[in-house]
Amino acid sequence: MFPIRDFNRSGSKPIVTWTLIIVNILVFYYQVTSGHYRYIIANYGEIPIYILNGLRLHTLFTSMFLHADVFHLFGNMLYLYIFGDNVEDRFGHLKYLLLYFVFGLAGGLLHVFMSSLSGNSQDLLIPAIGASGAISGVLGAYMIFFPNARIVSIVFGLFLIRTVVVPAIYFIGFWFLLQLLYASYGALSGIAAWAHIGGFIMGVLAAAFWRSRRRRREYWLTITPT
Repeated sequence: MFPIRDFNRSGSKPIVTWTLIIVNILVFYYQVTSGHYRYIIANYGEIPIYILNGLRLHTLFTSMFLHADVFHLFGNMLYLYIFGDNVEDRFGHLKYLLLYFVFGLAGGLLHVFMSSLSGNSQDLLIPAIGASGAISGVLGAYMIFFPNARIVSIVFGLFLIRTVVVPAIYFIGFWFLLQLLYASYGALSGIAAWAHIGGFIMGVLAAAFWRSRRRRREYWLTITPT
């Protein structure tokens, strides 16, 4: 399934989400027009062996803004566009921005950790790039906040392409199962699935904590005499 849109109106302008999309597009444009594409990936992508040795820690951050090609960029920005506005509205602009990077860092660190356990030394040398770890956290938070939101998706069959509308919990749940499947294939899948899984789990935890805290606050407000 490939998402097109959701039926979930945001209560505020998603200025952080729009800004992140614009920055990612501008960075990618620089990547492909600078003539230093390979240099940028090699020096600003997240290479596990360096992180494990306490080197190039800044790449845990810079790698979130790099993409392999236009399809990689488009897929990530589409997911961020569809799901980011509502999560930003629920968390608030500043908290959402901070958590976006926390999700990305959590995904990057889990990717490094799992690469160190893979038993394949080549896994430690491959640069990991993309905003998908952070965006996976956005998906995790969206699933907690809006499990019944309707997601319009394209389904590709052998001889049929059609659109369907499914609840977010099913769409995102299916997406997460795919990440677990990709992770079982390791580097052969060509996807840093553990980064997706790490970001997603952090997004779920952050949203669950925020929701429970808000409910407790609302409860105490209802029983406090005025």
